[in-house]
Amino acid sequence: MNQTIQEPLEDFAAVIRDLSVTSTRIAQIEESKATAASNRRHELLDGYIQEEQAQILKLRGLEQRRLKMAEALGWKSLTFRQILEKATPEQDQLLRPLFLELEQQLKRLEDARNASEQIINARLREMNVLIARQQGGSYDSRGSVNPGSPVHTKLHDKYV
Repeated sequence: MNQTIQEPLEDFAAVIRDLSVTSTRIAQIEESKATAASNRRHELLDGYIQEEQAQILKLRGLEQRRLKMAEALGWKSLTFRQILEKATPEQDQLLRPLFLELEQQLKRLEDARNASEQIINARLREMNVLIARQQGGSYDSRGSVNPGSPVHTKLHDKYV
């Protein structure tokens, strides 16, 4: 592979690696959020949420770089599968394992996010019921405070 293609390809591969690492870190944060909520360690959630927001910004920046690099390599708007179809055997050998790793980490992130949301939503319902009881409010049989309640609005807006 000639030098004019090799360097941009290596830069593209480095961005894919960074995307994978960042996705892994966000998944770990989601898992930590789920654990904190499960263990009723709600005071930890704000720190995790702030760290997650920083990692999401990093992820967005990496994705913008990936798109620019893909365009420079002639892969504008192509999916990873399409890139591999167009790639030379050497490019395929470099990129295929990176794409697979990124795909696995994104699946882990999706699973962790879903689990975290479920647990946090369950804890929010529990807190809403407790607060409603303390304030003489009402809640339904699932433990949801009436949506117009100031308790519901305050907690829901903060964590969801």
